[in-house]
Amino acid sequence: MSTSPHYNGSMSPDRNNGESPSKLRIRQLSDKLTGLQMGLEEEKQARKDAVELKLKVLDEKLSRQQIAEETKFKLLKDQITKLQEGLATEKIAREILDERKTKELKLVESSISLDLNVEKQARKDSEAKLAKMMDEKCFAIRLELAKEKKLREETEERHSREIADEITRLHESIELERRAREDKGEKILKKLNDEIARMHDMLSMEKKVREETENTMLRMLEDMCARMQSEVQMERRDRETTEETLLKLLEETCSRVESGLRA
Repeated sequence: MSTSPHYNGSMSPDRNNGESPSKLRIRQLSDKLTGLQMGLEEEKQARKDAVELKLKVLDEKLSRQQIAEETKFKLLKDQITKLQEGLATEKIAREILDERKTKELKLVESSISLDLNVEKQARKDSEAKLAKMMDEKCFAIRLELAKEKKLREETEERHSREIADEITRLHESIELERRAREDKGEKILKKLNDEIARMHDMLSMEKKVREETENTMLRMLEDMCARMQSEVQMERRDRETTEETLLKLLEETCSRVESGLRA
């Protein structure tokens, strides 16, 4: 049985002209198969480049979103810092007010004590004067002493009432000042708590929106990857089917050629 000679693509045009039609067809099929493989490789590379471009765009979007969120968090942090500074300033002002009111109260107490000492000294002087006049004018001094005693009692009673009233007014003023300071502190604390609660709500809402955005983007990326994998699988199946068909056709052609050569 004779064997068929081997041909390659480097044959001269004269020898190609001497090839049989079946071998030419085999060579043409081989060339077509090579061209199809090159085309598939180029298409595969083009799809790979497109996927990489889409992934790069998604990465850039995620980077911009992250920068925007960092900017928002920084703004919230600055606002909280300003609130803390305002609270510290309010606390210092309240302490200064308490100190000033304490000094004023001490000054009033000192003034009342001084007035009492002056009154006591005046009373002692009056008693000494009356004692001296008793030796000179016994009857007149008794009458005068009775008048002076009555006047002194009235004066002392009046002074006692005035002092008691002044002390009562001071206590009432101190109580009113204390209540006003406590009310003001409670209002400031309530306002600060409300503002902090509002900021916590805003932060929770921002976090929820960010998580929903991230989940949506992840789902979109997963869907895109699934579609791309499906397309790659379809392309692979089409390519394998085409290759199988071409190989069967090539094998049939080779069989026919060999059968023709044997004949």
